[in-house]
Amino acid sequence: VVITILGILAAFAVPRFFAQRTFAERGFYEELAAALKYAQKLAVASGCPVRVVVTAGGYEVRQQAIQSGSCNTVDTTWATPVRLADGETLAGAAPAGTSLTPAVTFAFDALGRTSLGADQSIAVGPFALTVRADSGFVQAP
Repeated sequence: VVITILGILAAFAVPRFFAQRTFAERGFYEELAAALKYAQKLAVASGCPVRVVVTAGGYEVRQQAIQSGSCNTVDTTWATPVRLADGETLAGAAPAGTSLTPAVTFAFDALGRTSLGADQSIAVGPFALTVRADSGFVQAP
């Protein structure tokens, strides 16, 4: 009887302990939400627009080039990667088997607003966050 019970538990419970995909998706969802919030705060603090590119495989955050101590507003290359305090660039790749939808590119301006025409929902696997177009607020429940 004990062996039968252990067999049933092993068949149903053990796979749940080794399924890391859900944890990886949630972790990446939290990472993306934090990156978007950081990008908005950086745009406000620096006064220079910050562009966010979300693709199916990850995200990347860049700023316009600095020219004579201020933003070069005619720069359309967004050549300056945003760097974190540790020197790493603000970018991330989705975990294996996880995709972001939809692919979207937008910028935060010096007031924290976005260049989006309407609120944008971004899904990371089963998790979704919303970026408000008018205020730039990142709603990640």
